[in-house]
Amino acid sequence: MAIRAVTFDVWDTLLNLKVARDAMISAVARETGRPEAEVREAVSEADRAVRRERRLRGLSGSEAVRASVSILASRLGYSGDLLGVIEGAIVSLRPEEVAFSDAVEAVREVKDMGLRVGVLGNTLFWTSSATRALLRASFGDPFDFTGFADEMGVSKPSPEAFMAAARGLGVEVEEMAHVGDRASEDLGGALAAGLRAVLVARGRVREAAVFEALGFAVVPDLRGLGEVLRRLGAKG
Repeated sequence: MAIRAVTFDVWDTLLNLKVARDAMISAVARETGRPEAEVREAVSEADRAVRRERRLRGLSGSEAVRASVSILASRLGYSGDLLGVIEGAIVSLRPEEVAFSDAVEAVREVKDMGLRVGVLGNTLFWTSSATRALLRASFGDPFDFTGFADEMGVSKPSPEAFMAAARGLGVEVEEMAHVGDRASEDLGGALAAGLRAVLVARGRVREAAVFEALGFAVVPDLRGLGEVLRRLGAKG
C-alpha cells in the first residue's frame, strides 16, 4: 500500500531535546537553589527510572509526567510546583533555538507531497500542552493530527499509539510512515505496528540507508526526507 500519511516524533526529531533540557535544568536550579550539576544528575536519574517503568509496567503518558516530576522533586527536596517551573521554561524557548531547521523544511516538504502529517509523541517532565505551544510557535499549524501519550493514555512503542494516530489521520496503519529518533520507541514500535519507519540518527550516522524491502530507513537528518519516503512507498 502507498504511504498516505506521515507521523513525526517530537524531541530530537523536530525539536532539540538538549536545548529544552538545559532550559529546564537552569530553571529548576534557580527555583530550588541547587547547583545545575546536581539538578542535571537528578534529571538523568528520573529519566532512566521512568523509562524503565514505562517499559516494564506500561506507564501512561500522564503517569510518566507525574512520576518524572515527583522523582525529581524528591531527589532535590523540593515541595513547590515543580511542573509549573518546568513548563514555564519550555514555553519560553524561542523557535529559532529549539526547532531543527531541517525539520521545518521536512514538514513543509511532506505537506507539499500531498501527504497527511501528524505528530506522535511521548511525554516526560512536562505535559503535551507545553509541547503543543512550542510546536505551534515553531511550525505554525501544518499538522492534521497531534497525539501525545498523556492525552491518548498509551505511549510508543505500544501499537495502540500508532493505531490511534492512524485513526486520527483517517488512514490504515499500513498507509503510514513514522519518523523518529529512538530505535525502540520509534523504529521498533512503528515496524511492529505495521508502519514503515524512518530512524533519524542525528550524530550517529553519516549517510542515509534505505531498506525498501524491509520498510525502513536510517538517516543522519531530515534533509531529503521526501525522497526517502518515496523509496519507501510514498507518492507525490
